[in-house]
Amino acid sequence: MKIALIGNKVQQAEWETRPAAEPIDWLSHPAELTDQTICIDLLFEEKVEHELALVAFQKTGGVVVVNAVAKTCPELPVGFCRLNGWTGFLEKERIELVCENESMLNQLEEAFLKLNRQPEWVKDQIGFIAPRVLCSIINEAYLALSEGVSDKNQIDLAMQLGTNYPMGPFAWAEKIGKAHVLHLLEKLSAESPRYKPASLLKEEVYA
Repeated sequence: MKIALIGNKVQQAEWETRPAAEPIDWLSHPAELTDQTICIDLLFEEKVEHELALVAFQKTGGVVVVNAVAKTCPELPVGFCRLNGWTGFLEKERIELVCENESMLNQLEEAFLKLNRQPEWVKDQIGFIAPRVLCSIINEAYLALSEGVSDKNQIDLAMQLGTNYPMGPFAWAEKIGKAHVLHLLEKLSAESPRYKPASLLKEEVYA
């Protein structure tokens, strides 16, 4: 088994805070794939043009896992698996994954254990679990900010001290990328109005 991860320097640095048990190949584009058997593309949400090269890799027998938080498996090419590959989650021991092809589960389980990660197999839904909950909190923080409850620093500090969060909601939004947060909320709001993005969040993203 030979594993390749596609990502940028920030993603690589965060991922490597939990060193893999075996060497892995870090690439910048799926066109660089050679003899690997599994490809995990952390850039997929931002680089949808990777899709053709990943499909070609899959046709050679390779297993493809993509960072697709705001999409479900039916929205991806057949056979693609998805994971929560957002910045801020890559250093965690457990990683949320969806794979609809049961024949791949054992292989992926083995691969992620080699990567020093414990797969958390979850339901195929938009936003997984942790990103969905976190984006709701971030959205609520933006609503509080727009209502003049407090400023960003005080809201972040209150959430850190009051709930023991590692970061406040605004710090999380910066780490993940506010555009990612907004995109997920927009997709979730099609399911329920409670996810309607705060106007202030939209203003900051589109500024």
